[in-house]
Amino acid sequence: MIDTLISAVQQVAIFSLIPLVFYLIKRPKPLSFWQYIGLTPATRKANLLALALSLCLATFMLVLASTQAAIADIMTHPKSVTGAMRQLGFGAEAILTIGLVAILKTALAEEIFFRGFLAKRLIAMTNFWTGNVIQAVIFGAIHSLLFATMTANFWFLALIFIVPTIGALIKTYLNEKLANGSIVPGWIAHASGNVLAYSYVAFLL
Repeated sequence: MIDTLISAVQQVAIFSLIPLVFYLIKRPKPLSFWQYIGLTPATRKANLLALALSLCLATFMLVLASTQAAIADIMTHPKSVTGAMRQLGFGAEAILTIGLVAILKTALAEEIFFRGFLAKRLIAMTNFWTGNVIQAVIFGAIHSLLFATMTANFWFLALIFIVPTIGALIKTYLNEKLANGSIVPGWIAHASGNVLAYSYVAFLL
């Protein structure tokens, strides 16, 4: 458990490093680093919509995993995050591990880098939709590349590109248009979706 916590903190720190370097170079006054990456309070509406988004996308993927054996095999692959959670068995340690990995190690770290840094900088360099689409495509492509080391199933790789890409597009919209630039809605959507997916694959699939 301690190792998982340390690993989660390290990953958040690593994913925050590039944004921090850019912040220190640019020194955008009067913004603090937390304001720069959007780790600030969000609106209730954006948070609730983010939760609804996560439920929709996670439910879609989990229904597919429950009805399509090929997808279930990939999601339970020992090299995947969900597959690794499955190896834990049911218990308090497994639940805490899933929470740490889902909420901190993956969701917070990725939201800081992709929505708090990459999306914001791309939008500032171009315009909202161009920057949003670019960061979303990069986010989806990385997911496909990670799973490409486990499977050559074209349809799954396409799916695992499309769903995160759509999620990234909507999360950035919620963050930037409804939450005053806060990445908290994206974090809520990402974390809750992860908790649902990891728990389902670990304990029910």
